[in-house]
Amino acid sequence: MGALSLVLARAGGPDRRVVERMLAAAPHRGAERAMLSLGRCALGVSWATGRRDGFVAFDGARAVAFSGRLDNGGDIAKELADVGVGAGIDGDDPAAVVLAAFAAFGHDVAERLRGVYAVAITDGRSVWCFRDHLGFRPLFYRRDGDAFLAASEAKQVVAGAGMAPQPDLDVLQAIFFGVYDDETPSALRGVERLRKSTLLVAGDGGVRRRTYWDPRSLLETDRSSDDDRRARFEDLLRRASARTLDGAGDVVSLSGGIDSPAIAAYAAPEHLRLTGERLSALSTVYPDLPSVDESSWVHLVADRLDLDLHTYRRTARPLVALDEQVRLLDGPVPGILVNDAMEHYATAASLGFTTMLTGEMAEFVFDQRRYLLAHLLRTGRFAPLRRHVGMQRNKGVAAGAIARQLTPALVPRAAWVRYNRTRSVGPRSRIPAWLEPRAVPGAVERYAERTTLDWTEQQLAAFDGPGLTTEADTITEAAAGIVVRRPWADVDLWEFFLSLPAEAKFPNVTRKGLMREWLRGRVPDEILDRPTKTVFNDSIVERIDYGELRRWLVASPVRIPGVRYDRLEERIAARDMDVREFDWAKDLAAVHAFVGVWS
Repeated sequence: MGALSLVLARAGGPDRRVVERMLAAAPHRGAERAMLSLGRCALGVSWATGRRDGFVAFDGARAVAFSGRLDNGGDIAKELADVGVGAGIDGDDPAAVVLAAFAAFGHDVAERLRGVYAVAITDGRSVWCFRDHLGFRPLFYRRDGDAFLAASEAKQVVAGAGMAPQPDLDVLQAIFFGVYDDETPSALRGVERLRKSTLLVAGDGGVRRRTYWDPRSLLETDRSSDDDRRARFEDLLRRASARTLDGAGDVVSLSGGIDSPAIAAYAAPEHLRLTGERLSALSTVYPDLPSVDESSWVHLVADRLDLDLHTYRRTARPLVALDEQVRLLDGPVPGILVNDAMEHYATAASLGFTTMLTGEMAEFVFDQRRYLLAHLLRTGRFAPLRRHVGMQRNKGVAAGAIARQLTPALVPRAAWVRYNRTRSVGPRSRIPAWLEPRAVPGAVERYAERTTLDWTEQQLAAFDGPGLTTEADTITEAAAGIVVRRPWADVDLWEFFLSLPAEAKFPNVTRKGLMREWLRGRVPDEILDRPTKTVFNDSIVERIDYGELRRWLVASPVRIPGVRYDRLEERIAARDMDVREFDWAKDLAAVHAFVGVWS
């Protein structure tokens, strides 16, 4: 996976060595290079040998740098030809496509593209930057007295500016306590991140930003029949799966749930048509931990869908080489096990795979059902409300539990936030006793807000926030030499699900109930009818290294406000953390490691 970098000088010609220095700061993104200069701007891209995903183009008036994969280049090229622009444009050259499309459509080009990418366009005096709608390809920037700099990774911007890397302690505290939003800068001091779905323009007038895609207007707008919806879903998921296949080195990351087998079911026929070969699959197995082992399920799916299945045992330890991890990722990453992802990607790469399809993001797309009853009540949809209440009662849900689901529609939001504020840090909260979030400005309020979303906000939850895990995953992919694609996050498919009315999106009280209906006949019935979902807590608890926790949290001189280190030391000594507490401890250890790396 390649990278993009640029410099726009305030005056005079750009120093191409700055771009070269930025590209060199991320060697894991490839050694191949291409650069262009125009006026006060220099652009550059890098990519790995044999896996080109960085392109530049110049038409005499503007230059473009493109890093990533463009899924609808052929469609855009045809559209341009139809309107008499860009005749002969090669749809497989994304930089040329973007350059011609920008000339034809201006700023609207950002909304028209599909894929995973970062883009910079310049006329030599100004530069326009944007990334894909969901931000799967990050872009960071800095403007100082001499120039505007932008690049795929924060460390590249630091290198371009000639600064010494320094941790931003305020940002680290915000990341750890979850008090961050779209405006939160990088954990490396002096570097900003470009928000998802945002067009940035830098030039003599400074830096301006505007949102180029806001899906809120799509919510519950669909009025088609159930049959039409199902047919549309079939077409969209088939296209999304086909878009993400590379045709050489494809593998699907397979589990025993619904999400990844669904991707395999749609991608396998497309892969066979494209290459004449079976689609491969890769799964992690846990033969020594029956509670988390999905071997029987993945073998069933592979047999039914005729997949070439590869399996391996999880050996990664969450805290091993933590200092190297946070240095590579430009900061701590909350809520995920980075080393598990690294092992998964490295295993795939060692088997010769270069593109991995996953079922990730599916739950954000079609299973955000929280606050459904309150939404139906608030919008006066009493017939579906009665139906859902009846279905819950038939399943044995208590009347009090149903009443609590209706409360957000009956109580003023301010009162609901106040109530949740008291629950966020009390004895019933999910926060360990060794944390005192009240010591962190805004932490309690943020926790309360997160538990006071309405149904509409819940559908859009994935579009908010800086995407820290996505940024880390992108770097991890590059380091392993693999590209991860998420067909469920295809913009056209996601827009379709956003448009569904609530009662159509959630026709019953079964988790992923609509998908269980629509995937019938594609995904094995045994998978669709599984009564339980595998939870991998036992695997995580079994791999907790209390010695590493002590090393990073007790022996370290770093101290973060809001943490009771005496209590934390007692909990480490007790060696009986559950997954939730370990998650907090792991994230704090990453903060300590990052401060230590640059101190």
